[in-house]
Amino acid sequence: MPKLVANGIDFHYQQSGAGPDVVLIHGVTGDLSIWFLSEAMGILGRSFRVTAFDLRGHGYSGLPKSGYTSFDQAGDCLAIMDALDIEHAMLLGHSFGAVIATHAAVLFPARVDAIVLSDPCFPALRHLEDVSRWGHWQNFRQEAALAGVTLSDEHWYDLGRFFDQVLHLDGERLLRFRQAVGLPGFHRLLRLAETTCGDDAKVPAGLTEDLIASVTQPALGIFGEHSPFLATSDYLATHLPNCIARTVAGAKHRAPEENAAEFVRIVNDFLVANSSAVPMVKAAR
Repeated sequence: MPKLVANGIDFHYQQSGAGPDVVLIHGVTGDLSIWFLSEAMGILGRSFRVTAFDLRGHGYSGLPKSGYTSFDQAGDCLAIMDALDIEHAMLLGHSFGAVIATHAAVLFPARVDAIVLSDPCFPALRHLEDVSRWGHWQNFRQEAALAGVTLSDEHWYDLGRFFDQVLHLDGERLLRFRQAVGLPGFHRLLRLAETTCGDDAKVPAGLTEDLIASVTQPALGIFGEHSPFLATSDYLATHLPNCIARTVAGAKHRAPEENAAEFVRIVNDFLVANSSAVPMVKAAR
């Protein structure tokens, strides 16, 4: 299991392929396995050197107590690139990983050639969305309520409140919630509940609406056809000067899993189209 140290943290990472660099960034409570399950690592690896890593506190990476804002984790991404001798790369992020990718593009524009934003929900753009209309959210909210966890439409984005309730479940409520989310998911939530991740993920951390709109790199906003964040998709296509928007048929928030073939095809086409000016780099280690 390859690991490296960046910003004083052990990070688990995987690489495949050779060519221009692409870095993949998963979302909160996930891990890099999403890129293998969707076959993104293999398919993108035919044209690119692809690097995926587990975010701090996720998967097989280290578990610091704090430092989970998009600002902090954009710094992690660049430190990982430095450790792997990646001079510049195109970034693909899903969910909060897309927020991290955008923050990296703002902070380190010379190091980020293009960005793919898969169903992001930016704290600074949260006012655009009404997640109460999302059927999947309502179903999960009802399941959580049966297990004694209260999730409100008003505070749907507040992972800190959610993690705190999960941390204090006991008895029958604990059993019901564990059955609802599955044992692996439950363990991931417990692990993150003892960090500042939940509170950090809900703050802009400097990534303001104006800075989001200032991104000039080629950008692809890719959202599920039934995503709860389609207003954000419209915003990105309208306000980012070099952004195009695409939807993935039949998908909701997790398009890399819900329609992996179409998701990877759209992403690969975009990356190939925007890699012509990117010089070849070292092959995968």
